[in-house]
Amino acid sequence: MALALPVLLIGCLLQGAMCQKFQAFLPQTMEAVKGSCVTIPCSFDIERQFESDLDNTCTGIWTQGKHLKFVFESRDPQQSSIKGNLTGVLTRKDCSTTLNNMQPQHSSDYRFRLSCSNRLKYIFTDGTRISVKDDPPSPTLTPSTLEVKEGTVVRLTCSAPAPCLSLPPTLTWTSGLGEVQETLQENLDKTKVKMSVVNFDASHLHHRQKISCTALYRKQDGSTESSVNSSLTAEITYSPKGTTVSVSPSGPVKEHTTVTLTCTSNANPAVKDYTWYRADGGQGASIGTGQTLNINASPDTDPIFCKAENEVGVGRSSNTQIDVQYSPKETTVVVSPSGPVKEGSNVTLACSSRASPAVQNYNWYRVDGSQEITIGTGQVIDFTASRESVSLFCTAQNDLGAGRSNVSHVDVQFAPQILPSSDCNKTVDQVKCSCKTSGNPPPTLHWYLDELPVNTSGQSEIRYVPENGTNVSLITVSQAQWRDHTLLCRSSNSLGSATLQFYFLHVPKTTTESQDLVVVLILVATVVALIVLVCALLFVIRAQKSHQNLLKSQCPSNTSTVAMNQLQPSGEENEVPTTKDEDIYANTTELEKDDVAQPATTSEPNSTSLPSSDQNNTSGAGNSSEETTVESKDAIYSNVTWKRKSKIRKEGDGTNLLDSSYPQEEMSVERGLTGDFVNNAVEMGNLYGQVKPRNVRKESECEYAQVKFRHSAVQK
Repeated sequence: MALALPVLLIGCLLQGAMCQKFQAFLPQTMEAVKGSCVTIPCSFDIERQFESDLDNTCTGIWTQGKHLKFVFESRDPQQSSIKGNLTGVLTRKDCSTTLNNMQPQHSSDYRFRLSCSNRLKYIFTDGTRISVKDDPPSPTLTPSTLEVKEGTVVRLTCSAPAPCLSLPPTLTWTSGLGEVQETLQENLDKTKVKMSVVNFDASHLHHRQKISCTALYRKQDGSTESSVNSSLTAEITYSPKGTTVSVSPSGPVKEHTTVTLTCTSNANPAVKDYTWYRADGGQGASIGTGQTLNINASPDTDPIFCKAENEVGVGRSSNTQIDVQYSPKETTVVVSPSGPVKEGSNVTLACSSRASPAVQNYNWYRVDGSQEITIGTGQVIDFTASRESVSLFCTAQNDLGAGRSNVSHVDVQFAPQILPSSDCNKTVDQVKCSCKTSGNPPPTLHWYLDELPVNTSGQSEIRYVPENGTNVSLITVSQAQWRDHTLLCRSSNSLGSATLQFYFLHVPKTTTESQDLVVVLILVATVVALIVLVCALLFVIRAQKSHQNLLKSQCPSNTSTVAMNQLQPSGEENEVPTTKDEDIYANTTELEKDDVAQPATTSEPNSTSLPSSDQNNTSGAGNSSEETTVESKDAIYSNVTWKRKSKIRKEGDGTNLLDSSYPQEEMSVERGLTGDFVNNAVEMGNLYGQVKPRNVRKESECEYAQVKFRHSAVQK
């Protein structure tokens, strides 16, 4: 039984070889595009006895339908109803043929007939079904679906049938995928297919992207090209991508405002966990979980980021800094140069502050006790260092408020200075001296007695006491009776030194009783001096009052003010008053007697006839050249004598002031009366010399005016 099977197989093979028959090999069906060609792959076998008849006289004929209508003959293809050409070689048993410009009415069954000039004439029973369609079939994508993880290398193949070998389809992929390779391959049934392969790395950008392959078929009849495509949607799994943080409210927010942060990310599959972190240097400190996070806005808030995680991996957002607006904080003063500076040096101060929005105004102040004195504006100021400007601060201001720096102490160094309050106090048995000094660096104090250093000993004691920023050294010398000793206080630092000398005279010893006596004598002398001063003042006041009462008794009823003009004494007509003369006042008194007759006439203003200087001479009054009647008004005349202070001092020497003065006569009118004034020299008890009026400079100072009023009986 085991040997029977091989024998049977060998017999069958021998029978096939010995029993060769007529047979055609071609596709059972084919599709052609309207207006294009179709290439029919064809081969055949004939019985062995006809092998010798297969020669160059053979012709290939294609018949259509069950009536076997001849539609193509290779011997005369142009005369065929369906034009084409025989692409195969019949002697090689290849009957492949291309039929051109296929139309829908050409759809039918086609069989091949072999016709030779000899006895070999045969129509093969095996045929093919050709379908002519308006549109070609869609290309085939392999694989038909795409589900891969990001980073996977993807290979996609697009295949489209090529029924017309002279016009194969053009295949096009979605742009940007990767490198494309094209080939023309043969199927098992000898039909051709156009192949296009694309390779690319799967990315999250390809997720849910439509990947398509388009086949473009050209036509032989000049009609519009036919285009068909096939596509698939890529399904790419990837870790979270494009993770971002959004802030609400957006834009600047004020300090202490509640801010909501939202973390968003693109991932497949979806994100399952969100975590929030505060960017603290290179490390991140977790501050919360969930897709949203609420925080209180603060200027000290560090940048924040979030992480999104799924089954594939983790995505991280960039740092997000919340724009928190606040008033100036951390306001500080930077001093340049830093460290100690010498008095008189130039110092630059810079005010720095952290604020949002930025600082708009800077102001500078100097602290003077409890007062704050403005010294400048601007972020940077320059000033000359002095010991009074050692404590400074600045303020920074924006729209939300102001910030103030701490007081900065500029270390201004200056040479020592011994204060005027340094002094000595002497007692019976000792001398106490204090030396007060200021300086920076703090000076040292040393005492020298007759240029020799003095230290604390049995005869002297030295103490150092700080007092209000100054150094005070107190020395007590027990032997106060030292004669003509010099005590010196020296203050010194790195910038200089200052000295102050105390010179001791001989101080005799006294008892306590003698000291008390001296004090009593001083008090008594003081009291006596005060009493004498008071008495002198009372005497002067009484003398003035007596003089005034005497004048009032002579003319108790009428007084008026005399208008004064400045005149110079005789002999000083060309003398110009100097500005050094002091202003001097004029006392005027208007006298009136009951028996004065009302004058009817007076001298003309230009009259030069003056009365005699003798008081008993009454004839001078009757010698007036002219008299003018005056209405019933009493007129009292004033005798005014102007003097300089120098003239007054000479009265004790017997100088005749009356003869050396320049008179100015003025009429004083009794208070309450009206009338004409007469300005002329008249009889007033003295005979004045004829003088000429002259102008007096307005800026001249006034002098003493001795005014005497007399009643004069003018002859009618």
